[in-house]
This record gives sequence, structure tokens and C-alpha cells, in this order.
Amino acid sequence: MIYKPTSTLKNLKKMNERKKVYFQTGVFGSDDSEMAKIAAIHEFGGQIKVKKNRYVPVLGVTLKAGTIITMPERKWLTITFERNKEIIGRIVKSNLKKIGEGKMTIDESNEIIALTLSSLTKEEMGNGVIPPKHREGQPMVDSSNLKRHVGTKIDYKGKTYGLKEK
Repeated sequence: MIYKPTSTLKNLKKMNERKKVYFQTGVFGSDDSEMAKIAAIHEFGGQIKVKKNRYVPVLGVTLKAGTIITMPERKWLTITFERNKEIIGRIVKSNLKKIGEGKMTIDESNEIIALTLSSLTKEEMGNGVIPPKHREGQPMVDSSNLKRHVGTKIDYKGKTYGLKEK
């Protein structure tokens, strides 16, 4: 009996040649870019030094330059993955089946996963996050500025594709 590889096996072997694929979702830029700082302070919390005197109407006080404000963490990125593990897993499983059947390429699958990660992150942003005490609303989502900067990068074979650094 002569062994003849099926098209499914050939397609799955192509995936193995790619080795590992990494997806990065978040706000990209240099470490000192304004949006990267805002994204990080919301995700991890930290301290912010007031640069110039600023009146805060809700508190009825003026914060003086040099004042240190402690920001609590308001997980907006990691919570998305925790809440959507099952959805992401189903997409990956479905894509693997389609790749094996030759109905989808690896690159098409990567793009679908990347766009899904980015979309889910934007959709979840601010959900269940403790609002700040000193102002009304939700700073992560009120202006939509942070949402506009969320993107995904696909990294394999040492090359990165997706949102470019600004």
C-alpha cells in the first residue's frame, strides 16, 4: 500500500512550518507616547505627577504642580482575554478546521484572529471597571481616544504585521 498524503495533511504541515505565531493587542508606540502612558496607567495603575496647577471641579480643589496622584488599576486589556477565552478558542478551532480543509489560508486565519482580538478589546473597554471618584463618566471610553489607538500585531518568523508604531 502506497501512502499518499491528503490535502488536509499538506495544509496542516504548512502550519507546522510557520512555527509559533504571536498576537499582541493593545496600544502601540514608544514608551513615552501619550497614549501608551494612558493605556498603561489604566491597566496597571500607578502614580502620576501633576505637571501644572489644575482645578478639579468635582472635588472643588486645585491640584498643585508636583502633587502625586495614585491611580488604581482599571484592567481593560487583560479582562477582555479572561472574559472571551471561550470565543477566541472557538474561532481558533474553526479556523484550524478550515485551514485543514483548504478553505482558508494561515494568513487569513491570522487576520481574523487579530481583528477579533482588537474588536473584542474595544467592545469590552470600560465594562465592569471602577469609575474614578473625582469625575463623572469613564475616562477610558468618554472621548473614545484610547479605543481608537487599540490595535493588534501579528508576529511570526521575526516579522511583525499590523498597526505601526506612531
